[in-house]
Amino acid sequence: MKLYQAIKQSLKAILRNKGRSFLTILGIIIGIGSVIALISLGTGVQSSVTKQVSKLGTSNLTVQPGEGFGPAAGGQSQAGGDKNGPGSGGGRGFNQAASTLTVTDLKALQDTTAHPKIKAVSGNVSGSAIFTAGGQQRRMTVIGTTPSYFDIANLNVSGGTLFTAGDITSSAKVVVLGSQFAQDVFGTTAAVGKSLVIDTDTYRVVGVLGKADESSFVDPNAEAFVPYPAAMATFGVSNFSSLTVQAISENNVDAAKADIQKTLLGTHHISDAKLADFSVASAKDLLSAVTTITGLLTSLLAGIAAISLVVGGIGIMNIMLVSVTERTREIGLRKAVGARTSDILGQFVIEALLLTLMGGLLGIGLGRLIGLVAAKIINITPVITPGAILLAVGVSSVVGLVFGIYPAAKAARLNPIDALRYE
Repeated sequence: MKLYQAIKQSLKAILRNKGRSFLTILGIIIGIGSVIALISLGTGVQSSVTKQVSKLGTSNLTVQPGEGFGPAAGGQSQAGGDKNGPGSGGGRGFNQAASTLTVTDLKALQDTTAHPKIKAVSGNVSGSAIFTAGGQQRRMTVIGTTPSYFDIANLNVSGGTLFTAGDITSSAKVVVLGSQFAQDVFGTTAAVGKSLVIDTDTYRVVGVLGKADESSFVDPNAEAFVPYPAAMATFGVSNFSSLTVQAISENNVDAAKADIQKTLLGTHHISDAKLADFSVASAKDLLSAVTTITGLLTSLLAGIAAISLVVGGIGIMNIMLVSVTERTREIGLRKAVGARTSDILGQFVIEALLLTLMGGLLGIGLGRLIGLVAAKIINITPVITPGAILLAVGVSSVVGLVFGIYPAAKAARLNPIDALRYE
């Protein structure tokens, strides 16, 4: 029997019982749809994380006390007191008892002659204070840092000026505000030249930053930046919450990372790298960790969803067995007039494959729909890759082949005389 004739007859048999055929492939539709939706959402999450991490700077590295990853501005442990009042801050912004990153570390890494792979370094002291904004009190982030931080984070001033190296030396109480910070605290009034009280210290606003890209990790628009010696005095700390290091290029990140580790092990007087009291992470490290986690979760959930494919395959096998029983006389008649065993076997296998392929295609559409609905809820753009579509079509074909072989073999083995006598 020619292939197109077998396909034509199989389609007639499937369409003869439309309702039963649809219910037969429902498990395949749900299974493929679930797998496609989860894979597309997982890929969308990875894509979103990649974009967020890239905003931190692909050539930037973060040094933190202890182990783990964190944003380039440093971990923001925002504890605060309850002082309040117009434009006033309240409480110590942060507890740095466990921090091991010192001013000595910063100065050692700032020697670009000794470290040719490093372009710039900033030390960061992160805290928070309560400010009055629009008649309401709001806790906002204050970061003590160096002038180099603005270049590393690609931040530009839109009004006034940035603080300088001289302000670092003199521990000047000056502050540069993020655009949203300035808007929240001063409204439409020009912020430059005004004063802010952070904890009990009065700072003079010398500049306001232009609107910057924000990410899930940091939002410079909602932060205030002060010279780190002033921040250390205000918050009563002596160490940094983090160091931000910029390599001379993305290709030199690994070399800069090794240089940082070697230098800090020396300044901390640690001979064994396994005993290091700091960690160095690049955007690539953070992306790798997040991608691994999301990949594992996506695979796990997709595997669970794929169980319904097995259930759907069993449903196809059951219906095909029923079809063999219903068409016993037809099979006997065809064999009696010369149909070969391979012809009968091929037709029933083709019917099973067509059923699962239909289910797979409808499942792809369902998965796309689920992904779009879920994306609206969790604000993630689903990404359906050609690999996911090929996987769906391939899996559905395999399911049809595996679960269609037994009913097809049973039909092919029927004795034509017994089949013709079947009532």
